[in-house]
Amino acid sequence: MNKKINDSYIREFFCIPDTEEGQSEVREIKSKLTEKKYENGHDICVIDEEPDGMYFLESGTAVVLGREGEQINIMHRGQYFGEYAVLSGRKRLSTVRALGKCIVYKLSSEDLKFFLKAHPHIYGELMKRVYGQVSRKHAQILALSSMNKGIMQHPSNLTPTPRNRLILHYSILAVIYALAAYLVPGRTNAPLFILPLIFMPLYMIFSKRTLESLIASIIFASILVSRNGMTAGLADSIMDTMGDSGNVFTVLVMALIGAVVTLIEASGGITAFRKFLEKHATTTRRVFLLSYFIMLITAIDDSLNMQTSSFASYNSAREKGIVREKMALIHSMLPTVFSSFIPISLWGIYVLGTLKMTYGSAATLLLCRSIPYNLFSVITVPVMLLFAFDKLYKSRPIKEAEERFKTSHVLWPNGSERYLNTDESEVWGEISNVMLPLAVYVVSSLVTRSIFNKGFILDSAVGLVTAIIFMFLFYCAKGMMSPEEFTENLAGGISATGLPIIMYLLTMCFSSLLIRCNLEEYFEDIIDSTIQLRSLLPVVVFIVCTLLTMLLGSSWAMYAIAIPTVLHLVRPLGLDPAIFVGAITAAGIAGEKNCMYTSDAQNVGGAIGCNPTVVFKVRITYSVAISILAAIGYTIIGFVM
Repeated sequence: MNKKINDSYIREFFCIPDTEEGQSEVREIKSKLTEKKYENGHDICVIDEEPDGMYFLESGTAVVLGREGEQINIMHRGQYFGEYAVLSGRKRLSTVRALGKCIVYKLSSEDLKFFLKAHPHIYGELMKRVYGQVSRKHAQILALSSMNKGIMQHPSNLTPTPRNRLILHYSILAVIYALAAYLVPGRTNAPLFILPLIFMPLYMIFSKRTLESLIASIIFASILVSRNGMTAGLADSIMDTMGDSGNVFTVLVMALIGAVVTLIEASGGITAFRKFLEKHATTTRRVFLLSYFIMLITAIDDSLNMQTSSFASYNSAREKGIVREKMALIHSMLPTVFSSFIPISLWGIYVLGTLKMTYGSAATLLLCRSIPYNLFSVITVPVMLLFAFDKLYKSRPIKEAEERFKTSHVLWPNGSERYLNTDESEVWGEISNVMLPLAVYVVSSLVTRSIFNKGFILDSAVGLVTAIIFMFLFYCAKGMMSPEEFTENLAGGISATGLPIIMYLLTMCFSSLLIRCNLEEYFEDIIDSTIQLRSLLPVVVFIVCTLLTMLLGSSWAMYAIAIPTVLHLVRPLGLDPAIFVGAITAAGIAGEKNCMYTSDAQNVGGAIGCNPTVVFKVRITYSVAISILAAIGYTIIGFVM
């Protein structure tokens, strides 16, 4: 292999002119470079240490770690690091660790400073580059740190509540709890579950904090159930929720999926898709179609398929002159849609866990039967295909973006420079690093239990355990990571699912409390009056659940409320529950696409380097139109079911 750190590289890095004098300067620098070799897992430089020089990565891969051991960046052949600490005189800002065998060339602090002092014309140009890069990195880190992935996207979740308002806030809450404890009858057949159902969205409007609203609603429901024994009743409800075998299964699977996704990302496999697109995406249409394909085959997690596809298409979209707004639309609309077609995706596991509370072991079959009735997702796929073939109406933001590129050749909208630039270097792996573990997961989930029980049984937990064992053997055998690094990534992936798991357990607890607040008895009493409106139930469920998702800012919170409530209504009516599961799941996706402060707009903004506000403005036209088409579809289904 030809050396990367050669005369041309040094001349370009130090801004040295290609003259006879410049060649002498290049030879001078080369004479000062010291070759160093590092084995896998060895630190090249350590955070808070005094700088001893800067480094050029000749071969191998190195990972950049923060103060808590979190991964900040990954560097590969031809990159450099350590120059900022030397030139600024400050301690190291991060740790750089070899990921596999590495060869680096070190230029000591003394030699670097002496050379720049002797050649002041080079010093100025180099300092511009170094500080410009540091400023850009700093802006990206700030943008990433300000984004909360998951369920708490409303801006109010990012700022603390003032002290005076906080006191007033919880004083009002205490009064409501007291009134509920002493004014609501202890024994009644009244539909008490309506009170926490009303309380939750009202509290959400007031506080604009999704998770806090759910916790406050659980306490409110516990008071209605247990009265003066509220704390004991709340503790019992939480224990019952955590002890339920179905919930234990769901939590286990969610944690293991988080681990698998993190391991796949750490393997560098997702970067191989970029090379695939650069080779095969020869037209604008192919960029879109291959992006769709990548999102589909990596739909085990909507975050994984968004990140993989957006990274893969970045260079190809730029070369073909595709404005960021167009890429934002497909990467905002499709990831969750594709995941909703796969029962063993992280999205599917959450919905399945919610369904099991009402339908038990029949929940898996019910979720599979509901997929054709998930009209928002079913309609979105062909609509986005029409977009790829340029056969779809272009909204005003899309037209303005194309006009901007036509007149100024600017692909990015204003304000996008703050967000993640996906042209960052990553570990360059192989597609097999992604596809083989996913194939093992899918096949073992479908086959393992079925073989031993002589009947079809879908078990994603077995599939994930099998996949993780395979990944350990596969990744370590190929030298992509050591056993210690594998364990660290495994633990990091599990811990990353902490917030979704907490959300799931709280929603299950809330659902069980609703049932104890006479939910089942109430629906049995109103069956006769409801049967007259049964034809409108699918569209009503879809519209109400969509609005509830937009209000709560979270489809997962809505699922916990709507699935047990609606299914308890439709089951005695003799209606097909698959229709309503499809309507509810579609409403969750539609609500998130039509809401500005859910995770979709924020995460896709970071993934493709686009202002999240622009992302929302681009997709709202299409998401509203698809929601209307879905509502029409549910109206038709209601009259023919």
